[in-house]
Amino acid sequence: MLWVREKSRKDGWGSKILLAAEARRRGCDRACVSSFTFQAPEFYQRHGYVETGRTLGIPGGAEDVHMFKRLG
Repeated sequence: MLWVREKSRKDGWGSKILLAAEARRRGCDRACVSSFTFQAPEFYQRHGYVETGRTLGIPGGAEDVHMFKRLG
């Protein structure tokens, strides 16, 4: 799990951490993430992730957005 505190979100920390996690180690060629609709699905989409599905019925009317990216 990853969470960047709100006051640090514009400093690029999320992008730096995500790029480090995506580094092709151990032969990984894809990444999967999920983010609630009230969190950061747009952040992942800006980094090349594509939505593959949603889990509906999260309390408060939210949805869990599932995303995929091929690493290369």
